[in-house]
Amino acid sequence: MDLDDYQTSFLLYAPAKNPHGWNLDLKSFAEALQAAFPEARCAVQQSDVSPGTVRLQFYTVTDEGEEFDGLANTDGRDNVLLIDNTAAEAAVFIEWLRDSVLPDPDLIRFSSELAVESGIETDWRVPAVGHREAIIDELKQHIRVVAGM
Repeated sequence: MDLDDYQTSFLLYAPAKNPHGWNLDLKSFAEALQAAFPEARCAVQQSDVSPGTVRLQFYTVTDEGEEFDGLANTDGRDNVLLIDNTAAEAAVFIEWLRDSVLPDPDLIRFSSELAVESGIETDWRVPAVGHREAIIDELKQHIRVVAGM
């Protein structure tokens, strides 16, 4: 498995001890996405997982051409799902989320589609400090461990 090209979905979420620590408001999050990524498209929709709750579906493209298709949700715990990105691509979004949106950079836990499919429920932490490379390294290490590499 080539980790540079490997795509998976990454679930980013607030810690269990502070499930709404992100203070995530879907309308404000949509506005932040549109301010940071002028090509962003956002739509609030009814959740198909939790009837009676809403989630934000979004699509963005960075100036460098990275695309993000995802969902933001506040049901139970503040979270964002990034669908089918490499570690390097996801790190661009995560760095923006950590440094520009969240009230505390130490509030991002994550998992991946690969971990969920494997039944691994361990919370991984996004580095609270450091540049994009530190986030990429952590995401790749997660994939190595989960894939048993």
